[in-house]
Parts: sequence; C-alpha cells; structure tokens
Amino acid sequence: MKIGIDARTLIKRRGIGNFVFHLLQGLSKIPYDCSFVIYIYDLNSVELIPKDARFSIKLLQPKIYPFWEQVRLPISAMHDELDILHCPGNSAPAILPRRLKLVLSIMDVMFMFPTSKLPKSPSWYQRIGREYLKYVVPIVAKRASMITTISCSSRNDILQYIDVPEERISVIWLAANNACGIISDESKISAVRTKLKLESSFVLALGALDPRKNTPTILKSFANFKKLHSCEIKLAVVGLLAHGIDKFCRLAEELGIGNDVVFAGFVTEDDLVALYNAAELLIYPSFYEGFGLPVLEAMICGTPVITSPCGSIPEIAGDAALMVDPYDADAIANAIKSVVTDRVLYDSLVEKGKLRAGLFSWQLAAEKTFAVYQSVMATK
Repeated sequence: MKIGIDARTLIKRRGIGNFVFHLLQGLSKIPYDCSFVIYIYDLNSVELIPKDARFSIKLLQPKIYPFWEQVRLPISAMHDELDILHCPGNSAPAILPRRLKLVLSIMDVMFMFPTSKLPKSPSWYQRIGREYLKYVVPIVAKRASMITTISCSSRNDILQYIDVPEERISVIWLAANNACGIISDESKISAVRTKLKLESSFVLALGALDPRKNTPTILKSFANFKKLHSCEIKLAVVGLLAHGIDKFCRLAEELGIGNDVVFAGFVTEDDLVALYNAAELLIYPSFYEGFGLPVLEAMICGTPVITSPCGSIPEIAGDAALMVDPYDADAIANAIKSVVTDRVLYDSLVEKGKLRAGLFSWQLAAEKTFAVYQSVMATK
C-alpha cells in the first residue's frame, strides 16, 4: 500500500494536530510493508515526523486554506499515485481520482449543530471555518471509503447530521498524551508552581472563549464554592489568549474572586502535565465534546475530575469522574467542596481515574487505523 496522510495540522500539536502526531508515531512502530507520503505545509513539522524509511515528506504550498486542501493536496495525491489518502482533519478534497480510496476522520460534527444546541463561536475565523465544513464535509463523507471517528457519541452525531451508512463508520478511541503521568520529581512541579505563582492549593480549569467550554460558569461556580468553604484554594485557568484573559479577569473581579484566580494563558505540554499533577482537581463542565482528552489527561496524572454528562464525556470518563449539570453553578460548587473535603471520595476518584485512563492507548489507535487501511484496500 501507498498511503498519503494530510499532516498539515501537525505543527499545532493541539486537537487534530495532536491526533496526527500520535498516529504517525504509532504507524512507525507497525512492521507492515507499505509506504507513507506525509503532506505538510510548514517545514517546522518535519521534526515531529518519525525518522522512518517508509515515510516520505512532501511540502505543499502556499498554505492557504482551503486552496491547499482542495487544489494542492488532490493534485499531489494524484501525481504520487496513492492507493489511500487519509484526511484526519474533518474535511478532505471534494474531487479525487475514482481509483483513490479516501479515509476521512471526523472528530465531531459541531459545525452542523443548530445554535439552539451549541451557541455560535465569538470568533469570526471559527464561524467561517464551520460554514466551510458544513458545506464540504457531507460531500466528502459520502465519497469516503471509510470514516473514522473518536467516540460512539460522535458516530451517532455523524449518522444524525450526515447521510452515510453506519457500516462505513469506525470508532477509534484516542488516548492521553504520552507525556502525561505521575511526576515523581517534586522539583519539576515546584518550578511550575513558582513560575505561575501557584504556591498554594489550586483547582485547575481549561479556559476558552468558545462558549461550549463554559468558562463563565467555571468562574461563577468557583465564586460560589468560596462562599461555601473558606479556604486558601485558588482557581488556575489555562489556555486563554490575552483578550480572553482580559474579559474573564473582569468577570472574576465582578464575582469577588479577582485575587483567587490565576489566569496562566497558554502553557507548554510539560507545564500542563505538571499542573495536572499539582492541582487538587480538574473542573471540565463542557457543553459538548467529541472526545474530551483533558478528562483522561487529568486522570492519568492522578487528579480527580469534575465534568459534565454531555457529548462523549460519559463514554470516555465512565464512573471515574464526578458528573454535574454544566449549567448549574451551585451544583458544580458543591461538587468542588465534596472532592476537596471528602478524602474517601477524593481517593476513590483518583484510583478509578487511573484505571479508566489505562484503557486508552495511542498505539492501539494507530493499529486500528492501519486495520482500516487494510480493510479499505480489501474492498473493490
């Protein structure tokens, strides 16, 4: 087999880029006789691709989306005489040679949701991107030989919003980053605490302007928690850009917790793992997730998780997390109090979380993806 992989998102190492990174690492460990053409649009991606004689790297430019996807990629795929083109980023070229088999990975179909189910993003860039996906994805999904997705919840959403047969959808779970785990070297945790001014105990949250991440309710619930339980615990919010920090900093002041919240912005992968290890717990009351990687990342670091029964989260978390209504700030506040004051509950969530996270493996995900390539090649 000669397989092409759209790896342009690799450079970002977040979301889909993280999936592509681990997929390539896993494929390099599978001893099958095949070759891969890895398509990128940024030379900085090269260092993230395994050194493997079966992998050839092709830089396609200009990196103008969707020109790159709809023109440069299909022309190169045709020229390279691929057997399979795998597009892991929700969309793919609409026009491809008939002999070329397409494997399409759809992480979720949030872009198809009505605003009554999921509020619009405040980002115009995201809105335009979602309109593009809303048009292109149904076309390429019907063209695909096989669709892979990351949870049964996402599979059900695909079946609801896109007209494709169920037998052409394969569910392949993701896993926590390999960097995640218990840190035994306390100096690494202390260094991050000092850098981010988090010397006292803290609750961790991943913030975003995207409404589905529910950052305003996280702040409100923490303010309610501080009224319920007088303690020195702070809230650390990571992942926000400067304008997002300004917005939520004002809200924190209005809620009377301005001195109790640390907005850390974007942090490196290593620092995030250290924060998972150091945190009392992770609050993750998302309105929707196609998978919910932070839930697993916290669990494998030995951190209790409070999250929501929305989207794929119950499927991924099982009984290893505390589920709360993401719209109810009081319920989240009470859940925080329960975890930080009830040692039996705390220890139970930690142990269950470690066991649950152990069920997920990036290598297994890569092997299942390769099995999809094989099944596609076996069909006429």
